[in-house]
Amino acid sequence: MLAFSITAAVVLLDQITKYLVVQYIPKNAEIAFIPYFMNLTHIENKGASFGMLADNRWVFMSLSTLAIAGIIYFLIKFKKRHILLTVSLSFILGGGIGNMIDRIFKAAVVDFFEFTFVEFAVFNVADMFITFGAVLLGIYVVFFERKIEAAKKDKCNDHSNCA
Repeated sequence: MLAFSITAAVVLLDQITKYLVVQYIPKNAEIAFIPYFMNLTHIENKGASFGMLADNRWVFMSLSTLAIAGIIYFLIKFKKRHILLTVSLSFILGGGIGNMIDRIFKAAVVDFFEFTFVEFAVFNVADMFITFGAVLLGIYVVFFERKIEAAKKDKCNDHSNCA
């Protein structure tokens, strides 16, 4: 239930922000958002990050679909995992679904956050949550996964009914 709620909230936030950008910022227009730091720049990205795979949309959509399906499967099969794993995968899933909605219905992803102090890709809320989720997943793997598996093994060695 937690995974579903987080995923739904991420998708909703992503789609609302994209809707507002499409409604109020003309395509390719820039609006100062945080002076000397970030603009809101409405672009439509037909590929992956930095426009990669723009000419191979079906390949990227297939890989994204497989990743989304894999995360859903994992969240359902392993629901009794550490909360950090659930949150990180839900962030990645919500971001992936948010961008996939754009790819399916608009054939391009709406991006709008643009750093002005450094050369970087224009991105959106879904991209932020995918990144946050990946960082949290890395933290989980580095700091928690081994400890959890070791604790399970110890518990299993102490009891005869291990699965």
